[in-house]
Amino acid sequence: MASFMCDIVTPDAKLVSMEAEMVVVPGSEGSMGFLAGHEPLVSVLSDGEARIKPAGSEDTKSYVLQGGYVEVSADKVIVLADRAISSQDIDATAAREQLAVVEGKMADLSAEELAKTTYAADKVWYETLIRVAGAA
Repeated sequence: MASFMCDIVTPDAKLVSMEAEMVVVPGSEGSMGFLAGHEPLVSVLSDGEARIKPAGSEDTKSYVLQGGYVEVSADKVIVLADRAISSQDIDATAAREQLAVVEGKMADLSAEELAKTTYAADKVWYETLIRVAGAA
C-alpha cells in the first residue's frame, strides 16, 4: 500500500513524524480517514483518538488529541493539536485524579469566573484520556 508522511504537532513539540499507510482522526462531524493520494483538505478536529497505521506494519499506533486542525495533501497529513499524547503513555489513575481536582475547582466558580479559566477544556481532556484508556 502507498505511504505518506504523517506528523502530529502540538505547541510544545512534534510528537509524531512517520511514514503511514492510513491515518484516522476525530473530526467535528465524525471520524475521517486518509490514505495516500487524498484530495487536499483542512478541517477542524474534535477531542478524541487518532489512529495511525505505520508503513509496512500491521500494528496501529493510537494518540489522544485535544482540539486543533488537520491538513491533508496527497503525500502528507499534518495534525496540529492543542494537546496530544500517545495512548500508551496514558495513566488512567492520574487522569481520574486530575479530573476530580478540576471538577472540584469548577464547582467553586460562577459561570462568569469559569469562562475565564481553562477548566472546561481540562475536564474534557481528562475525560477523553480516561475514555481512550478504557477502550485500549
